Amino acid sequence: MTIGDWITLAVDRLEQVGVGSARLDADLILAHILCVPREQVLTHPEDSLPRAKVTEANRLLAARLERRPLVHLTGQREFYGLNFKITPEVLTPRVETEDMVEVVIKSAPKNGHLLDVGTGSGAIAIAIKKHRSDLLVTASDVSHEALEVAKRNARKHATQIKFVQSDLFSAVSGQFDVITANLPYLRDDAELMPEVGYEPKVALLGGTDGLELYRIFIGSIKSHLKTGSFVLIEADPWQHADIIKLARPVGLNVLKDDYFILTLKFASNSPS
Repeated sequence: MTIGDWITLAVDRLEQVGVGSARLDADLILAHILCVPREQVLTHPEDSLPRAKVTEANRLLAARLERRPLVHLTGQREFYGLNFKITPEVLTPRVETEDMVEVVIKSAPKNGHLLDVGTGSGAIAIAIKKHRSDLLVTASDVSHEALEVAKRNARKHATQIKFVQSDLFSAVSGQFDVITANLPYLRDDAELMPEVGYEPKVALLGGTDGLELYRIFIGSIKSHLKTGSFVLIEADPWQHADIIKLARPVGLNVLKDDYFILTLKFASNSPS
């Protein structure tokens, strides 16, 4: 069997179960088991596949046909040009979240202190630190398992980050120039894609309106902010108006409202 033969069969089977990214997934499965870039799979369809590699590829394909996330099968995901270890204990980094990283890289004050709340795989904190080595970065998560994944990713990318196990701000001390947060914001009754059902629920669901954790987050944030601090939040665009209402009483005003990413700025003379 050639690479092209296997790809054709895999794409057909994936499409039959409703996988919209059938060709991409088939390519990535094969690239993963062959340990080559996807480009090599695309440009060498005539290459023969060893029997052992066909067996391994079929095993991953069978799992993907059950709608297990591809990232859980390959154990890795690219985010902001970096490759991250991903396990079922952490949320898969989303493309939309790269916008948050971009804003921080461009806007964070020189030698500032950043806190990433709910760091998960560490993707946000590590991507920022990789491009802004001047920043002092702290990353927190309530999950010990998630922090172990984040630490592994930090070592892989040779980034110095302080990790803290904390339920939001419960074990965090000090004030920060920038705070980032990609907390669970899906409603508990949200209809999820089959793949999303394999993601950790603690990293997805945020109560009846999705904002349960953000209410606690914003209610506890003021003592951790300096004058002029930035706070970047990821949430569904339709939730932004409610988050802005929560933020104003603690002195956080909208600086930028951009699709999934909401950027707020703290003013020290705002009402308590």
